[in-house]
Amino acid sequence: MTTSTPLITSGPNAKTYRSHSGERPSDTVLRAVADATNVDPLSLPPLFESLDPDALDAILDDSLDLLSRPCSRVIEFHYAGSHVAACDDGRVIVQSY
Repeated sequence: MTTSTPLITSGPNAKTYRSHSGERPSDTVLRAVADATNVDPLSLPPLFESLDPDALDAILDDSLDLLSRPCSRVIEFHYAGSHVAACDDGRVIVQSY
């Protein structure tokens, strides 16, 4: 198994999340940011105000086994007071600021 370096600089508030089986990348982002910022997911602003969630899903989601390959595509953006790095291997790293 190959290990990789963090996608963003880890700080005291950085948390890493993994997508659940069948979960869309955009849903993983919402779940991760809600947990990292300790808010209800329904109280977060719409994700489309930061980026197109359908485009995020199209770029990062595919039918390959996520755990069998390293990250090759990363989308980084700011959302709900956090820096988010979403990777096509199913990881989402959230750095609150």
